[in-house]
Amino acid sequence: MLLLHGMAGAGNSFGAAFDRLGDFARVVVPDLLGFGGSMLPPGPVIGEDHLDALDEMLAALGLADEPLVVVGHSMGGPLAIRFAARHSSQVRTVITLCAALYRNAVEADARIALIGPFEAALSGDGRLAEVACAWMCRHRIAAGWVAVAMRPELPVVVALSAVRHTWDSYRGALAGLLYAPGWEPALERLAAVGVPVMLVEGSADPVPVPGRAAALAGANASVRYLTRNDATHMLPLTEGEWCATLVAEQLSGAPFQI
Repeated sequence: MLLLHGMAGAGNSFGAAFDRLGDFARVVVPDLLGFGGSMLPPGPVIGEDHLDALDEMLAALGLADEPLVVVGHSMGGPLAIRFAARHSSQVRTVITLCAALYRNAVEADARIALIGPFEAALSGDGRLAEVACAWMCRHRIAAGWVAVAMRPELPVVVALSAVRHTWDSYRGALAGLLYAPGWEPALERLAAVGVPVMLVEGSADPVPVPGRAAALAGANASVRYLTRNDATHMLPLTEGEWCATLVAEQLSGAPFQI
């Protein structure tokens, strides 16, 4: 089971509530390419790099040929869909949490800016975001504590991880995962072979495009849509037990009681 985190984050956005998923599968929670403990030196990063890095990781762990369950939060949502489509014969199910399923840069920037002032300042790949990212690279410790102050609702270690990236990795993730609509043909490929996909959102989350996940579920028999009332974009943290139960019940085949 792969748990894939969101933009400007790390694997620690999946908290202790997810530990019990180890009863159902071998759980792998990477820091995605260019973020957290996988932070890279400056250099270009494209969308395919993230897919290739996940392949290399699974091969290094001896898991390349194992059945897969892929769970993605926020930016990890489109990545999960694309990675699952690359390995559709191995994938048992895909679950996205608050997935950032955008069709263009304008859509992405507008929704990301709604999370809060910290995200609004860093949204997009323009000059302001570049300068802010360069400052964080030079003053990473101070920037981490600024992130803690601006996002007091987050655990400290999660907020500190928000600055563990470079401008190239941040811009590459934007262009390759959030601005690129590659998730849509990937979802169609999964639907064509009947891989179950569940799109989960919080009703108080401004990041997903309103109505998109529901429309995708309505158009594809293998896609389901589920809303958690009053939940925000940090669903894996604020509703970790609920999310872990949902994933576990998808694996066990038991119906999830809403």
